Amino acid sequence: MSGTLTDGGTLYLVNQNHPFKLMEEGCRADCATLKCSRQLAIRIRDGLMLCATYPHFLLHSLPVQIAGFDIDGCIITTKSGKVFPTAPNDWKILYPEIKPRLASLLQNGYKVAFFTNQMGIAKGKLRPEVFKSKVEDVLATLQLAVQVFVASGPGLYRKPVMGMFNYLCDKANDDVTVDLARSFYVGDAAGRPEKWAPGRKKDFSCSDRLRKLDSSGRLYDPPSASLTSSQTEVIVAVGFPASGKSTFFHTHIIPKGYVYVNRDTLGSWQSCVSACQRALKDGRSVAVDNTNPDPESRRRYVDVAKAAGVPCRCFQFSASLEQAKHNNRFREMVNSHLSSLSLGRKHFVAPALSEGFSEILQIHFVPQFKDSTTERLFRQFSEG
Repeated sequence: MSGTLTDGGTLYLVNQNHPFKLMEEGCRADCATLKCSRQLAIRIRDGLMLCATYPHFLLHSLPVQIAGFDIDGCIITTKSGKVFPTAPNDWKILYPEIKPRLASLLQNGYKVAFFTNQMGIAKGKLRPEVFKSKVEDVLATLQLAVQVFVASGPGLYRKPVMGMFNYLCDKANDDVTVDLARSFYVGDAAGRPEKWAPGRKKDFSCSDRLRKLDSSGRLYDPPSASLTSSQTEVIVAVGFPASGKSTFFHTHIIPKGYVYVNRDTLGSWQSCVSACQRALKDGRSVAVDNTNPDPESRRRYVDVAKAAGVPCRCFQFSASLEQAKHNNRFREMVNSHLSSLSLGRKHFVAPALSEGFSEILQIHFVPQFKDSTTERLFRQFSEG
């Protein structure tokens, strides 16, 4: 199928199911002035919306170095002065120097790309076509060749995860290799504290700074102490949701014959206590996989173990709330089970031997990966 795309026209491709090429005929010699009116709008699954404008095609190969920018707070700001726009037209170019600076980058061989998170689209608070229209208005004002990548929901495209940039490199750069050493990214979410400059508020997050960094945190193996016992016992987990409790139990404990007790499957703590009692009556050990954040929730199982005359050990999963949030975001990106992270630090009380535990083991989070791609994704920052 072929057709004509006129100046100001919009081409929509749904779900990236149809490969395509754009061929421009009859280019003028002066069309490298970058006053571009060619527009594309491509809607793609998995939380990415790509809007792009280019100079007239086929004049020269695309540049290999990328000049990346956040949109809000870097390219535009609100006319109203409010933090968030009050209407689709509540925006203005942040500084008059922006357009000439971007034009200079283009003239020096850079490809300019905007990257923005717009969670409101996924939440139904912002219609995609409304935001697309806003982007087109911004680009019409700039009159420059820019690619715009929009993370329209959670997942691997949302900054600080590198999904949008990787998509540009792998699928939106006409197979031209990107020179990462010469590329750069500008964002306003740098984690700066209040009054980092006179009269300035603190940054709302540090997602842009984290996007630039690479995780180098050390990970530790599980403790060398014996994880299971030949005697009947109760093991009570303590830790944030998404801290690795279930994976650890199913990998190291349940295969040893322990009965798995979990509120997500049984529905209530009362059912968990009853299941624990039944298993101990049958002479079987029990592993309780719940958050058990405070002495009250843990006392139920300590009392059951005491009544059965067996020891009760505590496995404290040491992953921080930040690590748990990252794990949950990673699950989201690989379409795995998500946990509710409604519990915060203030709800957790560290377990103590005085509660009746015979032993408390610290279990450190150690991720396992099915392939190198999954590992690279995990080791990116996912929260700002």
